[in-house]
Amino acid sequence: MEPGYDHRSGKNGAGNTVKMKCIDRYIFAEFSKKFTLFFITLNVFLFCADTYKYLENFLKHRVSLGDMFYHYMTQGIVYLPLILPLTFVMTLIFIFVAMQRRNEIIALLSSGINFFKITRVFWLCGFVGSAILLWGNFEWIAKAREYSNHHLERLEVNGDALFVKHLTFNTSNRLWYINRYNKVEGRAFEIAIHEYDAREKECRRIVAQLGSFDEKINAWTLERGREILFHPKKQIAEKVYVFERRVFFELRDSPKLMSLFQMPLQNLSLSQLQAVIKVQGEMGGIYKMRFWDLILSSSFCFLSCWIVLPVLFSTFGRNHWRGVMRLGVILSVYGTLSYTLYALGASGTVYWLYVPLAPFCFLVLMPLLWIRKLC
Repeated sequence: MEPGYDHRSGKNGAGNTVKMKCIDRYIFAEFSKKFTLFFITLNVFLFCADTYKYLENFLKHRVSLGDMFYHYMTQGIVYLPLILPLTFVMTLIFIFVAMQRRNEIIALLSSGINFFKITRVFWLCGFVGSAILLWGNFEWIAKAREYSNHHLERLEVNGDALFVKHLTFNTSNRLWYINRYNKVEGRAFEIAIHEYDAREKECRRIVAQLGSFDEKINAWTLERGREILFHPKKQIAEKVYVFERRVFFELRDSPKLMSLFQMPLQNLSLSQLQAVIKVQGEMGGIYKMRFWDLILSSSFCFLSCWIVLPVLFSTFGRNHWRGVMRLGVILSVYGTLSYTLYALGASGTVYWLYVPLAPFCFLVLMPLLWIRKLC
């Protein structure tokens, strides 16, 4: 009697296990080669687009080759959440079409191997890719995004000084206006601070020519300014205090946090978005929208397997381009739904939670129509 023979099923269990390992290795090798090819191709396209966009600034400011290298390294990491899902989708489509043309899927299904056993290598790779993106969005992708933003800001100025012009910041009871802020020295110039009471009437105003924020004591030091207190009912200046240099311990708003509100939303990392949401609270709907969009997009590598594989296998035995076209329609609907909800969410028409959640649920639920047929 052969070793590994199952008396109840009449099948050679050891032989089936060895056969499945060989099939998995073959599929993984094909997946790895195509994935690497598409990944490099997409990175080359993004490199060419980024060079066309920033090369003139690099040459104008005489950026060293080392800084240019670090810039493109960080840009490649920043674009990773976009490149990896696209690479997964392109690789899965290409491998499925190639396997169907070579009649490999017919051979595997005829030997009794079901849909999930054929595609389990893809599911595993998708899960690993999503885990890497989720971890990276909180760690090294976030750091690369912050470095890239800082590097691009320095290209817009001459010399070592990096000024932020017209820095404004609004809290529940305080409005800041800073004409210029030097990020290198940490000094602010021409500062105006307006404080409001519960009736939204101005009760205090502080004006200063210079100021700096001390991270150790978490307070502002203002120089050459005056403090104006307003009458609560008449709204006229009641008391005026002139000071040469004074520490305001009640002013704890960090200028680093203020500068985040001046940056484009898509340039903020997860840690920066968390800091902004903590300050904004209920008013930070658009930042919460972006935060959860980044979190949910981390699962797109695994989600691409969830979408692509059932849709393509549902057209098995027929024209495979029908499945590709069906997949294109699903992704087009997803893109249209995402951009429409984003515009409505930014204007406040739609509650912020529906903006990232509705398209995600659409992608999760849509493939169930075909998975039921394959089970």
